[in-house]
Amino acid sequence: GEHRAAARRYEIEYRTLGSTGLRVSEIGVGTSLSFRAAAASDEDLCISIIHEALAQNINFIDTAPVYGESERVLGKALEGRRGEVVLATKVWQTDGASARSSVERSLKLLRTDVIDLLQIHNMAGWREITPTLQKLKEEGLVRHIGITDRQPENYGEVVEAMRTGAYETIQIPYFLGETSCRAEVLPLAREMNMGVIVMRPFSQLMSRESLLRGVEASSGGRQLLGAGADEALSFLIDHGCETPGQGLLKHLLADPAVSSIIPATSKTDRIAENAAALDGNPLPPEVCERIESLVA
Repeated sequence: GEHRAAARRYEIEYRTLGSTGLRVSEIGVGTSLSFRAAAASDEDLCISIIHEALAQNINFIDTAPVYGESERVLGKALEGRRGEVVLATKVWQTDGASARSSVERSLKLLRTDVIDLLQIHNMAGWREITPTLQKLKEEGLVRHIGITDRQPENYGEVVEAMRTGAYETIQIPYFLGETSCRAEVLPLAREMNMGVIVMRPFSQLMSRESLLRGVEASSGGRQLLGAGADEALSFLIDHGCETPGQGLLKHLLADPAVSSIIPATSKTDRIAENAAALDGNPLPPEVCERIESLVA
């Protein structure tokens, strides 16, 4: 039927990831929740998700050593295709020697000789390990360095780290109901030309007290608009959105500060559904305001 997105290929849009100069797809692939569980139990599923992303011209993939078997399976999925992606991973160590060991292990698991973007996971030991990461960059094992934090209450420290000028990207949560990054973090990122990677864009869909009161939590807000979804969202159909998830992605992409959004998924057909949000038809400001008014 007309809603079978998987059969279609979308004209993916790309944005520059801050001062790295890398061109990344506006929507990438996160591997936190999905691959942490599935990489050990269903390797083939994870590989098919990555291959579908590549088929859709999605070129930005984010992982981390703490995501179970994620790096190993990603290395396998990208065998022979490493050049097609911007590969981001993380380090969660608090001393230089351990950080170096972690990166060397990531390189082996990912089957690559260079990490495009190495991020300090949740700001762990950032003051202590940054000199080591800069050394790895000089050695050519890492191309660019960034920071991540999933705790908005830690933005004071994030801003302090950003101001050092040592990092080229930040990765933060940003979704309906969690827009505190707009106060200081996003303006500073623009001022310093830092790439902004958005994690957990669908968090608002996961709660019953959310925007989608009419949506069963288990469906993740993915059913087609107009087919029993919250009537409050039906206006999104006029703006190229077939599902609430697409509406949320387009809402975030309307912010020019955002470089790429990295939803995680454990279903191959979600990749095409996410890609369909990149139809070159951005949401106008008044539509974004209307979406935000639903959770105000």
